[in-house]
Amino acid sequence: MSTPPTTTVTLPWVGSLRLSRPQLVFVGGVAALSVLGLLEWPVALVLGAGHVLAADRSDPAVRQAGEALETV
Repeated sequence: MSTPPTTTVTLPWVGSLRLSRPQLVFVGGVAALSVLGLLEWPVALVLGAGHVLAADRSDPAVRQAGEALETV
């Protein structure tokens, strides 16, 4: 079984996240809705972060992002 292709996204305060194509499309869509004013940025942030955290709990970068969100 081969590993699906991923894209690395670097975010300030969070670090690098490896996202699969479906994850990238979802997060990009939420970001686009926020830029267009159809979603407020806090809602977009919660949707995007929640989706990424729920998608892969075993990824160390995602775990670090979750721990960073816990301290806020």
